[in-house]
Amino acid sequence: MTDKLTPTYKWKKRRSHPDVARLFFPDQILKAFFHFTTDAISISDMNNQIVLVNQAFEQYYGWSLAEINASPYCFIPDELVSETRQLFDAVRNMGVHLTNYETIRRRKDGTQVEVTLSAAPIRDASGSIIAASCLTRDISERKRVEKALLQTETKYRLLIDHTQDIVTIFDESLKRVYVSPSVEQQLGYLPSELVSPGSLEITHPDDFPLLLAKKQEIFEKNQPVFLEFRSRHKNGAWISFETRGIPVASEDGTVKNVMFVSRNVMERKVSEAALSKIRKESQLIAEHTDDLILITDKHGDIIHLSPSYERVTGTMRHAGKLSFNNIHPDDLERVDLQFQDLRETLEPRTCEFRYHTVSGDWLVLEAKGTPILADNGECDGFIIVSRDITERRNNEMLLRNAEKLSVIGELAAGIAHEIRNPLTSLRGFIQLLKPTLVDHQMYADIMLSELDRINFIVSELLVLAKPHNVKIKSLPLVFLLKNVLTLLASEANLKNIRFHTAFGCDPLISGEENQLKQVFINVIKNAIEAMSGHGDVTLTTSAKAAGQVVITITDNGCGIPEELLPKLGEPFFTTKDNGTGLGLMISRKIIKDHDGHLEVSSKPGEGTTVKITLPIVAAEKGLS
Repeated sequence: MTDKLTPTYKWKKRRSHPDVARLFFPDQILKAFFHFTTDAISISDMNNQIVLVNQAFEQYYGWSLAEINASPYCFIPDELVSETRQLFDAVRNMGVHLTNYETIRRRKDGTQVEVTLSAAPIRDASGSIIAASCLTRDISERKRVEKALLQTETKYRLLIDHTQDIVTIFDESLKRVYVSPSVEQQLGYLPSELVSPGSLEITHPDDFPLLLAKKQEIFEKNQPVFLEFRSRHKNGAWISFETRGIPVASEDGTVKNVMFVSRNVMERKVSEAALSKIRKESQLIAEHTDDLILITDKHGDIIHLSPSYERVTGTMRHAGKLSFNNIHPDDLERVDLQFQDLRETLEPRTCEFRYHTVSGDWLVLEAKGTPILADNGECDGFIIVSRDITERRNNEMLLRNAEKLSVIGELAAGIAHEIRNPLTSLRGFIQLLKPTLVDHQMYADIMLSELDRINFIVSELLVLAKPHNVKIKSLPLVFLLKNVLTLLASEANLKNIRFHTAFGCDPLISGEENQLKQVFINVIKNAIEAMSGHGDVTLTTSAKAAGQVVITITDNGCGIPEELLPKLGEPFFTTKDNGTGLGLMISRKIIKDHDGHLEVSSKPGEGTTVKITLPIVAAEKGLS
C-alpha cells in the first residue's frame, strides 16, 4: 500500500532521502519522472530547507544534497539570497505560483548561469501547504539553439555530400548491365538481383514513363539529363533518388550506354521538411515574442527588426544605420561604449538603458548583444535582444520606498513618544498653576491651546508609523476649503498673492476634517512658496462621473521640471531648499485613505496644477 500525504504532517525531524521521496512521490511513474527529467528540480520544506533534489539538479549545479544541506545557499549568489528567500516565503506562506522568473545561479565550479525558476506550493490532502517545489531551466540553451539553427543547413548539406551514390549502367536496349555494390546499402538488393536475366523492375510505376523518356533523350541528343524518381526498397518502402543521366559514347561518338548516378535524397527531404518546420517555428517565436530582436551586419547596418519593436516601442521596421536617437541622453554614452566594445572584442555585452517610445513613454530595456560568427571565425554581424524590464524596475523602486516608509514610521513613532512625555508634564503643571494666575488667565489658556496644537501635530506624525482611529464625518467641501483659505490669507497677503475661487459644485464628502485640512493647507502653501513677490492661486471644484468631485489647485509659480515629477511624493525628495519631502508623501497617503487620488502636473515657468479627486457621499448642495 502506497504512502499518502496527510493533513497532519509536520516537519518534526529530518527525514532520510528515501522517506522524503516516498512522501512526495507515492506514484512510481511520477517518481521516475522526477528523478530522470532533464530539468533541475528541488523540494524545500516549510523551514526553507531543501529536502530533495533530482539527478538533473546535482548534475547541473555540481552539489549533492548533503552539500546543500551543509550550505543551503551555496548555489545562490550572495546578493540574491535575500530576494530568493522573499520569493519562496511567498510561495510557502501565501501559495504564490512563480512562473519563469529569471535570475542567476552559481555552479560548484564557480560559474554563474542564467536560469528561469518556476515554483509552486505543495499541499497535503487537506489543502495545507507543506513544502515548495522549484523547477530550474537553463535559458542559455535558447542561444545555443539559435546558433544550431544557423548551422543546420550546412550539416544537412554535408550529410548529403557524403551519402554513397548508386551507379547504374544501361545498354542500348535500355536494360541494366551494371549496378554498383552501394545498391545493397541503399535498397537492400544484391547487384546480381538487378542485372540478371529477368531482373526485377524496382522503379515506381508512376515514374517509369519519365525514366524511359530520359533514357531515350540521352541516346538521341547525347546530352546529360537530370531527374528524380522513386525506387522500391527490398522491404517494400519507396525511396526517392536524385539522378543525373550521363551518355557513355564510343570512339565514333555514338551513344552506346547510359550511366545513371543516383543519390538517395530521402534524408535530405526529411531534413528539408524538418528545417522548414524549424524555420516556421523560429519565425513564429520571433514574430510573437515580446523580446525586441535586432540584427545588424558587421558594419552596424540594421538588416532585421522583429515585429515586437512595433508592438512595444511603436518603431516601424526599417533598414539603415543603427541609431541611438531614442535612448535617454544620460544613458547614451554608456550604450555607445558598450556597442563599440562589442564590435571590437566580439565578446557578448549586456547593457541597461532607458528608451523613448513613439507614444512618449520611457521604457527600461535590458539589451544583450552577441556577435554572429561564421565558421572561419569572422564576424558576419550582431544580434541584439532587448527585454522590457520597466515593470521589474518599478517594483524594485516600490520596494525601496516601502522600506524607507518603514524606517520613517519607526522614527516618527519614536519622536512622537519622546515629545509627548514632556508635553504631558507641561500641560499638567499649567493646569495646576492656572487658578493662581488670577490676572493672567488668558495667557494660561493660550499656552494650553498651543500645547494641544503641538500634541495634534505629534499625532499627525504617527500617520507615518501606523494607521490610527480617526473621526469620519460628512463635511461640506466648499466650507472646508474656505476655512483653509482664511487660515492662509495672512501669509498670502504678506507675499502679495491673490486667491481666486470658482466652486462649480458643493457636495458633501466623507472624511476626517483635520486630515483633509492638512492636505489642502500643504498643497496651497506649496503653491504660495512656489511664487516670489506676487502671483495667483486658483481653486476650483467640479463634479466627475461615478460620484466623484475634483478639487483643482493651480498656481503660476516657477513650475517643476518634467523629469522630477515622477519623484514627487518619495520620502525625502523635495524641490524646496528647506523641505523634507514628507508633506506631499503624507498628503498622498491621507487622500488614498479617503479613497481618493492626488495628481500633480507642471511645466517650468508656467506653474503647477494639483488635482485631488474624492468620492461624493451626498447629493450636491446649492452654492452660497
